Amino acid sequence: MAQKDGTTGSERIVGLSKSEAVDRVIAADDARDPDTVRAMLDHVTEDGTVTADGVDSAVTDTSMILSTAETRVELASIDLDDAREAAGDDAAIGAVRSRLDVFESKVANATERVESLGEELQELSDWRDNPRSVYDIVLGLREVASESQALTAHADNIQLDIEEFDRWLSNHDVRVRGLDGDVAALEQSLDGLADRVEAVADVEGSEDSADGSEDADDERAAEWYNAALRARVSDLLVDDVRAELDDLRELAPDSAAESDGLGDAAAELDDLAARVQRLRERLDGLARPSWTDEYGARIESFEATLAAFEPPVSWGAVQAELEDARVGDDG
Repeated sequence: MAQKDGTTGSERIVGLSKSEAVDRVIAADDARDPDTVRAMLDHVTEDGTVTADGVDSAVTDTSMILSTAETRVELASIDLDDAREAAGDDAAIGAVRSRLDVFESKVANATERVESLGEELQELSDWRDNPRSVYDIVLGLREVASESQALTAHADNIQLDIEEFDRWLSNHDVRVRGLDGDVAALEQSLDGLADRVEAVADVEGSEDSADGSEDADDERAAEWYNAALRARVSDLLVDDVRAELDDLRELAPDSAAESDGLGDAAAELDDLAARVQRLRERLDGLARPSWTDEYGARIESFEATLAAFEPPVSWGAVQAELEDARVGDDG
């Protein structure tokens, strides 16, 4: 069996020209792509030759890239501590707590990732005593460097999000604008739901001239079912935005009045809640007995799943539940 310690055996490449090293690496594993191998070996080639100093330099370069990521993650953690302090007693309010919880999770995840990368780099740094081939060491170093750069960008984004949270927390008008955006997004979502409901109704209205096959009916049933799921998600969305409104009223300064925009948002939410109810009633009126026989229990199960969500709602989790429950290729 060929040794793979980087200094002896079929994958020994230190001291070879780059072209010879490429040939040897590919000979050891012909599944490797020659262009990729050449690109990887560029990082450890000096004057056309793969050198030990080149590998050491790659370790140093990777260490510097990882150090930048470590610094950015640490700064994000500091910003999070500052945000918690700025929130003070308001951190108990749902709209504030949920945002801080998201940052907490992101910073914790980034910290774990940077620590894991540090452990991997430490192992790669001792490459002369590592059983992996030099080429595999180079691949590992490039992966650590790439993940570190991605982590740096991620940590920067966390900092930007925390800065935006600071503006939101300290400025009533910013909070109102954010709520207005949520209401507008909800209205747009209901427009899409209404289109789906009308699509089901149009098919029903033309059934005399349409394909009356069993497959066609199954497709219409699936469309109705998916629309019914989205209608129930819309109910939860209205409740979530209404809870946000209640939290913003609690956060509002004493000088703020309902005329600042919260009163208008409350009225719009009432209208949107009524619209959801009308859409649900419309779907109920379109339902065929065979559809409710097939999907009724699944809709009830989905309703029970949604009932476990309380504002502030994790919409990523709700979307995952919806994707799991729906049928067909409905988006």
